[in-house]
Amino acid sequence: MVLGLFLSGCSALRISTAEGDSKPIAVGIDDGSEAQSSQDSETPAIPSGMSQVTADLGPECPIKVQLAMDGQWNDDLAYDSYQLYSRDNGAIITVNCYEAGDDTAQSVVASAQEQTFGESGSSILEEKTGTVTGGQYWTVHGLLAGQEVRAIDQTDSVLFGAVAGISDNGRLYKVSVEMVTLASDETTAELFAQMLPTVRFADQGLDTPAFS
Repeated sequence: MVLGLFLSGCSALRISTAEGDSKPIAVGIDDGSEAQSSQDSETPAIPSGMSQVTADLGPECPIKVQLAMDGQWNDDLAYDSYQLYSRDNGAIITVNCYEAGDDTAQSVVASAQEQTFGESGSSILEEKTGTVTGGQYWTVHGLLAGQEVRAIDQTDSVLFGAVAGISDNGRLYKVSVEMVTLASDETTAELFAQMLPTVRFADQGLDTPAFS
């Protein structure tokens, strides 16, 4: 099952991992956003047993995407601008990055908010919005009804995600990390709750829900 798949070319994706703290890189991009993230210099704590993964999404995506994960994830499918990770229990993580057709970073986020939980029975449980240098982001934890395109095997699922509109060199990109597992899979859901705070876009941390 491929979620939100946008392919550009067929170059192999290169993945590198590194544990420990790393110094963030300042990104000086101005898309008209007045506010800047207060999390630029913060590196999230990496949960025990995980390491930080950097997805090099190829030349079509200049936005750096990072998150922490353990060694049980398989990098099944990779193209420029797209990466799919899967787990033996059916849980998946998708990473997307592509040039957006929206006019502003705010409209990228607004479209994601409208479309992700659009079916009856789906709901947003917790969410946060904020700004990063060059754009805006949305982090979310929600329930997907079985008929949602992102749901696994047409079964009620849970989603932990981060979506951003970020400008780079005069172009606007939509970047996303979506983690989905069956609603009955509480173990993986708890894992996702640990992983979402480690997601970084363009070397910038994101504010995430408290997962009450």
